[in-house]
Amino acid sequence: MHAMPNKLWFRLTIAFLLVAIIGIVVVAILANRATSAGFSRFLEEENSAQVAQLQSDLAAYFQDQGDWNGVEALLREARSGLGSGVGMILLDEDGESVAVAGSGRGNRPRTTDLSGGLSLQVNGREVGTLIIEGPPGFSMADRAGQQFLDEVNQAILLAGLIAVVLALILGVVLARGLTRPLGRLTAATRSMAAGDLDQQVRLGGSDELSELAGSFNMMAAALAANERQRQQLFADIAHELRTPLSVIRGQLEAMLDGVIELSPENLSLAHEETILLGRLVEELRALSLAENGQLPLDKHPLDMGAVAGSAQAAFDPLAEAEGIRLELVVEPDLPEVLADEARLQQVLGNLLSNALRHAGQGDAPDPEVRLVVAAKDSPAVVRVSVSDNGPGLPAAAQQHVFDRFWRADAGRSRDRGGSGLGLAISRGIVIAHGGQIWVESAPGIGATFTFELPVAGR
Repeated sequence: MHAMPNKLWFRLTIAFLLVAIIGIVVVAILANRATSAGFSRFLEEENSAQVAQLQSDLAAYFQDQGDWNGVEALLREARSGLGSGVGMILLDEDGESVAVAGSGRGNRPRTTDLSGGLSLQVNGREVGTLIIEGPPGFSMADRAGQQFLDEVNQAILLAGLIAVVLALILGVVLARGLTRPLGRLTAATRSMAAGDLDQQVRLGGSDELSELAGSFNMMAAALAANERQRQQLFADIAHELRTPLSVIRGQLEAMLDGVIELSPENLSLAHEETILLGRLVEELRALSLAENGQLPLDKHPLDMGAVAGSAQAAFDPLAEAEGIRLELVVEPDLPEVLADEARLQQVLGNLLSNALRHAGQGDAPDPEVRLVVAAKDSPAVVRVSVSDNGPGLPAAAQQHVFDRFWRADAGRSRDRGGSGLGLAISRGIVIAHGGQIWVESAPGIGATFTFELPVAGR
């Protein structure tokens, strides 16, 4: 109960209600003043017309009668139309009272106090004076105006109460409607904090809360995917380390037990596995540094064509041994790139070894790999492409080709398929240089891996 005033929906409701009350009060005051002024003018004009008519009737009465005898009946009738608080005194041409209707001044007023009196004339001759009086501060519009304003104020008060109730109901509905999605988001974030990352908040519409929910859902999906990748990474690392460790252990135990001879040939097998294990650990370290933006780079202006030529020369013997034609195409007058040559050789080595491995697996009678270096598509970057005419990659595989430990053939051994880290490391190196890398492929027509690097000085 004590926490309710701290609820957002409660505070929003109070805010809506206060805005409604302030608006109603302002409107009521302005309406009261406008109505009072307007109605007072109307009554004044109406009463002025009645008084003018009374003047005309009294003048006509004197003209018909020749005197004021019996005029009191006419005064009383006219007084009833102006209100019971009004008094009338009719004076003759000598200033003597000849008729009184409800006057508080008596039948014999002071003959010298005729200010405010209304002159009664017949044929240009003043035949009398009509004095209309009332209580102090009296206005002929007061009584009817006050009664009308009371009715108006009651109507405004009733309308205000109805508006306040409607504002309260509407405020509660709107406030709860606004805060209910926030409550769902809060519950989802608490679940995520407790370790349940598979949270999705369902909100319709296109307002800011829906956009917030969409951003939350994308964040939750990204966190869940990262958590699955982390768990998969641990499992993959354990799997990749288990094989060389098992081989080394088996070889050493066999030699210790005398099952196999302790000889340089048998020790070389264990030594090769230690080299493989060391390379795997180094690849994991390089990948971790690249993904965290901490990969050390020794950048210098480089001719990408020359770097590609060195990579071709290194892989030519392997391509010839596999019966694969390795072709290099370099566009002339390439701008230099600011990069780490050793890291770029590592990227090209990963891409070329991957292309050579797949080029011989397709149905093409003449397997080949093309290494193309060009800048014609964009003067601000140098583009390097490595293509093969192998079996290609389906769309689903292209989405994971740069993932850690991913292999197109999950059952392929490490000696044929590598560690599954080469393309992931290549992506990290290219991104660390401020470039981008992608793959284009279709089943049966091969795959093309392309990366771009910004030219020096850009």
